[in-house]
Amino acid sequence: MNFPRCPRVSTGDREELALLRPLMPERNPTESGELQLYLLVLRCQAGDERAFAQLMEKFERRTLEYVRGLLGDPFLADDVQQEVWLAVYLGIRSLDNPGAFRTWLFRITRHRTLDFVRRRKRESELFDDAPPDHVESPAAGCLAVDGAGDLDAIPGFFSLDADALAAVMAGLPPAQREVLLLRYRDDLSYAEIALVTGRAVGTVRSRLYYAKERLEAALEHFNRGTHS
Repeated sequence: MNFPRCPRVSTGDREELALLRPLMPERNPTESGELQLYLLVLRCQAGDERAFAQLMEKFERRTLEYVRGLLGDPFLADDVQQEVWLAVYLGIRSLDNPGAFRTWLFRITRHRTLDFVRRRKRESELFDDAPPDHVESPAAGCLAVDGAGDLDAIPGFFSLDADALAAVMAGLPPAQREVLLLRYRDDLSYAEIALVTGRAVGTVRSRLYYAKERLEAALEHFNRGTHS
C-alpha cells in the first residue's frame, strides 16, 4: 500500500483524529516487545516511512481481521482497511502517547468501520446490543478474577482449524465477537477494550461472559454437525 509522502490533513481530519486521543492506558515500554513497538512508533512520528511500512506489516493483518469480524464480510473489509491505514498515516504524529498505540489503532479501526457501516445504512443491524449486554451479569464480574472467560476453558476450542473457527465465530453477535477478538487475539486489557468500543468495563466483561456461553453452545452444535 503506497501513501503520499507529504499528505495534507484537512481540518475535519484533524478534528476527528483529535477525538481519538483520550487518556488511554499506557503499556510499559520496558516489557518484552513493547520497547521495540514504542521506538517504531516514534520513528513513524519522525517521518520514517520505512518504519511505517514495518508498523503496517506488524498490524495490518490484525486490523483486517478485526474489520472482517465486525462486518462479517471479507470482501467489504478490504475497502475499510485502506481507510484505516490512511487515517493512521495521517494521524500518527498527533498521537501523544506512543505507549498507547494499540488502543489508538483499534479505536481508529472501529471508527472507520462504523463510518463505513453508516454509509451503507447497516449500523443498527450490526451493533444493536442484545438485551443481556445492557446489564452486567453478576457472574460476569468474576471474569477478571477467576479466569472464567479463558478460552482454554472451552473443551475442544483450540483443536479447531481456521475454517472451523471462523464458522463458529460467525455464529456470535458482532458485539460479542468483537470483544472476544480484542481480548484473546489482540491481547487488549478490559480497560483498553472499553476505550476501543466506547463501553464501560463492566459491559466488556458482560459481553465476554455471554460470548463465552454462546461460543460453547456454537461449538457443541458445530461438533454435533461434523460427527453426524
